[in-house]
Amino acid sequence: MALFTIKPNLTLNYGLRWELDTPLADISHHVQTFRPGQNDTIYPCQLSPASEQSLGFSSTACGPGTAGASIFPAGLVIPGDKGIPAGLTQTYYKSFAPRIGLAFSPNWNDGVLSKITGGPGKTSVRMGWGIFYNPIEQLVLEQFSAEPPFGGSSVLSNTLFNTPFEGQNGSISPNPFGGIRNPIPGQPVDWSVFRPIVLYGQFQPDMRTQYMDQYNFTIERQLSTSTVLTLGYVGTQGHRLLATHDLNFGNAQTCLDLQNISNYYANSNPTLSSNLACGSFFADSSFSVPAGAIPAGMTLHLPYGSVSQVTGPNNPAITLVGLRRYSSPACQPTTGVGCPPDGVPVFGSIFAQDTIANSNYNSAQVSVERKFAKGLQFLGAYTFSRCFDEASSFENILNPLNFQSSYAPCLFNGDNRFVLSYYWELPVPKYSGFAGKLLDGWAMSGITTLQSGFPIRITSSSDIELMNSADFEYPGEPNFTGTLQTMNPRNGTHYFFNTAAFTQPALGTIGNSPRSVCCGPGINNFDMAFLKSTQLTEAARMEFRAEFYNLFNQAQFLQPDGNITDSTFGQVLGVRDPRLIQFALKLIF
Repeated sequence: MALFTIKPNLTLNYGLRWELDTPLADISHHVQTFRPGQNDTIYPCQLSPASEQSLGFSSTACGPGTAGASIFPAGLVIPGDKGIPAGLTQTYYKSFAPRIGLAFSPNWNDGVLSKITGGPGKTSVRMGWGIFYNPIEQLVLEQFSAEPPFGGSSVLSNTLFNTPFEGQNGSISPNPFGGIRNPIPGQPVDWSVFRPIVLYGQFQPDMRTQYMDQYNFTIERQLSTSTVLTLGYVGTQGHRLLATHDLNFGNAQTCLDLQNISNYYANSNPTLSSNLACGSFFADSSFSVPAGAIPAGMTLHLPYGSVSQVTGPNNPAITLVGLRRYSSPACQPTTGVGCPPDGVPVFGSIFAQDTIANSNYNSAQVSVERKFAKGLQFLGAYTFSRCFDEASSFENILNPLNFQSSYAPCLFNGDNRFVLSYYWELPVPKYSGFAGKLLDGWAMSGITTLQSGFPIRITSSSDIELMNSADFEYPGEPNFTGTLQTMNPRNGTHYFFNTAAFTQPALGTIGNSPRSVCCGPGINNFDMAFLKSTQLTEAARMEFRAEFYNLFNQAQFLQPDGNITDSTFGQVLGVRDPRLIQFALKLIF
């Protein structure tokens, strides 16, 4: 940074910083990512004899171009494969961070401006702007460790409790957990046992370093020798922020088409109707549509293969193993070629981590600070702010059809926040003797916090959207039909808002509700302590403390349940701590 003095009371700071944040890497290369259409060459595919027999193949070879290619996970690649670096994504070299700041101290000696600023040396005006970069945290890397072929990551639905790889309908899914998996590069791997492979945290090839524009404008005014008033405007614009989205969500239109065909045969052919029924959590199911089963004029949209849709009557039969874009990469539904013979898809969800999100925060800030003088010090601060983003952490999943539709109030921001902290030595007259030991040396301190509530996360986990895309949460949202009307949770039902404002959307769609709505229960908290210092002898002193947390024992509610699928939707299920009192006695000698 360079400092340039324009005038004795006006200075300019400026500079340019360059940062290099290299992607985190696993030294053993026991990580993977997904690149559609690319084949892994590090771990060749070879079936175990048991897998060969159960799948009905004529040999154990299962790599691309072999008889068993239908179960090969095309797209799953390892560091060392062509174009795949150790960090799984590019190294970004253009992280330039300019910064500029200006400081001004008015020196008006008379007139109105002098009265406002207090005269020379009493007021300072500062403003600044800069770009700041933030590397991706290590926790993200840990998401995609211990995934195939180095571990298992299957997500199965409707299974039996005691035998979790056996479905309630009698289907059997492969069990990948055959002990510790530490394959050596070049060692054959039976990829079939990992299906359906669910991948988390897959780095995209062209990720960039997260960065933000920070800017502020502040005015400080000295009110007395010990007291300063500060007025400020502070803002941040976040760019290229890390967010999660599913590359391989279920195709809702295919599921709806299958259900339409099922409904057509509900009376005339109940067995066929049952086999073609499709709904929530069916994205990893398999379907066989017999030749001629699609009624004339009815269309079945296909999620993969060289043919995008078939209009009835169909000829030949249609085979679907999973309803996701990459469910079965080699499968051609209209011929059945390359489709896994056991009906277990190769891939489930493939959750990508990508630097594609944005945020903005703007605030007005006021504070008054008194340094310790005449037995009193305090700091009072008030902030009025607005914050919006598309994901408040990488745990928030974006709408895979429209990332921008996830833009909503930040989950961590309270629009209004006031905090007062203080320490006051009580002005008790000095006494001597026993009265002095009892009455002198008393003080009190405390922290008072008044804040409006945090935004409420609104979501749905019923898979009405027919994507079966479950990471930390589902992408589903209900429909929002009106304004949010808050209620008093003390009413006996524990409801905080009127749930009638939300309804489930049509099957196969994501509702129009924002990702978050304002706002949940606020904070109204008073913490206070009484302190007494007593000089016992010249070398010994005793300190007594009585501390009260949530002094007035006010019920302060936690966030209500914002998941419309839950029976407790709209209800407050917990509170912050009640009043707590503690005492302490310390002897110093």
